[in-house]
Amino acid sequence: MRNDRRRPKANALTFGKILEIRRYRTSDWDEWLRMNRALFPGLTLESDEAEMRATVARSDAQVFVLDRGEGRLAGYVEVGERSIADGCESSPVGYIEAWYVDPDVRRSGNGRALLEAAEDWARQRGRAEMASDALIDNEVSHVAHRQSGYEEVDRQVTYRKSLGTEAKAANIRQAVPMFLVSDMDRSLPFYVDGLGARLTNKWVVDGRIRWCWLQIGESAVMLQEFWSEGQPERQYPAAPGAGVSINFICADACLYYRDVKSRGLDARRPFVGNAMWVTSIADPDGYELHFESPTDAPEESEYDG
Repeated sequence: MRNDRRRPKANALTFGKILEIRRYRTSDWDEWLRMNRALFPGLTLESDEAEMRATVARSDAQVFVLDRGEGRLAGYVEVGERSIADGCESSPVGYIEAWYVDPDVRRSGNGRALLEAAEDWARQRGRAEMASDALIDNEVSHVAHRQSGYEEVDRQVTYRKSLGTEAKAANIRQAVPMFLVSDMDRSLPFYVDGLGARLTNKWVVDGRIRWCWLQIGESAVMLQEFWSEGQPERQYPAAPGAGVSINFICADACLYYRDVKSRGLDARRPFVGNAMWVTSIADPDGYELHFESPTDAPEESEYDG
């Protein structure tokens, strides 16, 4: 089943086993990514992950997953709201943005159970209609929609024409903060050994690293050591990191918290703020580093792991 894209708790019976349908958790990221890549194989990994992050950040959307147990999933549905949808009379309406079930558990009621979870979510939000879509030649999805009570309201063919000019790639690619540090020999172990960063580039003067580029997952920071050799009037700021904070968006901030704690850093226990798990730590020069990930846990919850 494939859409163009583009709490209810429900149970589905597959090969004699009851599978639970529940809301997405941040720990489901890898499995959700696997299924998303199977559903949308034409997308790049970067755009795929960006769409997924955008979905969990929406206040008018929800992801439900089919739980196999032991950290493995068997399917998912992304449901949201749209102001208008073909064939619908009300506004807004619930909308199936993506719907996928692993091949080994199809034709056993799992797909329909996922749709029912999405429909209940929309119903609880006061929506009177549900809409969806599928590629015009995806007969499997058409049949699955009809069997789940959806009626076809329209068909269309989309067209494309090249205008003879290549689309220009974005010129600005990344914002990388650069921290002024007092002692590179003190800061590097904090970032490399503690935060798990990778040293990918450096500038060495008289055998000492004076500047470096550190890769932290898909993010990066630069460190520049302060020095005043030959310029005695230059004074290192008393608090260079005062008022400076960097927010790193993670797939799972609680997992990262456990990682840095295991490496000996005293990171703050994660809490929920603005629908995000947040764990924080200050570097040796006082720069505040916050690591966050989306969650549906109640505000001000504290992580107990």
